[in-house]
Amino acid sequence: MLKTLKSRFLNPLGLGILRSLLAFLLLSFPLQAQDKGVFWEISGPGLSKPSYLFGTIHLICEQDYKLSQEVADKLKDSEALIMEVDMDDPSLALSMLSKMQNDEGESITDYLSEEEYQATRRKLKERTGVDLDMLKQMRPFMLMSLIYPNLLECEIKSYENELMKLAKSQRLDIRGLESVDDQLSVFDQIPLEEQYRSFFEYAENLEKGRREFRKLIATYLKEDIELLVKMVSESPEYKAYQDILLDKRNQNWIAPMEALMKEGTMFFAVGAGHLGGEKGLLRLLEKKGYNLKRLGNGNQLSDNK
Repeated sequence: MLKTLKSRFLNPLGLGILRSLLAFLLLSFPLQAQDKGVFWEISGPGLSKPSYLFGTIHLICEQDYKLSQEVADKLKDSEALIMEVDMDDPSLALSMLSKMQNDEGESITDYLSEEEYQATRRKLKERTGVDLDMLKQMRPFMLMSLIYPNLLECEIKSYENELMKLAKSQRLDIRGLESVDDQLSVFDQIPLEEQYRSFFEYAENLEKGRREFRKLIATYLKEDIELLVKMVSESPEYKAYQDILLDKRNQNWIAPMEALMKEGTMFFAVGAGHLGGEKGLLRLLEKKGYNLKRLGNGNQLSDNK
C-alpha cells in the first residue's frame, strides 16, 4: 500500500495534481484589456529576443487536450522551458516525500467529527480503494490528489508533462521559477482545519466538483481569462488567502523571469490562473515596460496535427 501511494504522489503527474489544486484555489480579479488568450509573446526593454508565456491547465482529459502548432513551434525555438517547478529535478521525489505528512503529527480526525470521518473514509475507499485509516496524518493537499482523478473520470493528460517531453526531444534546458518546498509551503499558512474541511466537502459532493471542473476546462479551451479568473475566485474558503496563494508568488516570479529573458528566448509555462488580474503576470510584466502580444490561432487552442 505504501509503495503504491508513493508511486502515485511522486510521479510527474502527481505533481500536476498538486498544482491543479493550487490553480483551482487561486484568486484574482478580471483584467479587462486582456480577457482572452493563454499564449503570449514578451518583448521590450533589455531583451534582444522575445520570450513566451503559456498558461496551462494542470489536469485535462486526454480527448480535450489540445496544443496549437504555434505553441509547439515557439517552444522548439526557445532555449529553455521554465515551469513553476523544475519537474526534471532528480531531488523532486525526495522533496515530495518529505512533505507528505503533517509536521506535528496532526490527524484528520482532529478536525472532523467521527461521523464525518467515517463517511469520508467509506467514500474514499469506494472511489479509490485506499483506506483513510492508513493516511490519517497525511496532509490535506495530498489527500485531495486522490480525489482529482475522480473529478475527471477519464484518461488524464498534463500540459506540463507534454511540454517537458517536447522540450527533452529538442534537448532544451528545463528549469523552475520556484522550488517544490516553496510551492508546498503556501499550505503551511492556511489552517489545517480549513484544508481538511475543504477535503471533506469535496469528498461529500463529488458531482458538484465534476461540474465545476468540466466548466473550468471548457473555459480554458476558449482561452477566456476573464471568466477563468472569475470562476477560480469563487472558492469562498480561500478568499482570505489570495495574497499567499497567488499575488506573492506572481510577484516573486517577475525578477527571475526578467533575468532569464535577458539570457535569451525562454518559454514559460505556468497555470493559467496566474496570467490574469491586476496582480497577474500579464499586468505585472506590462508595468515593467514589456510589450505583450497574444499568440495562437483565434480564440481557441487548435489541434496539434
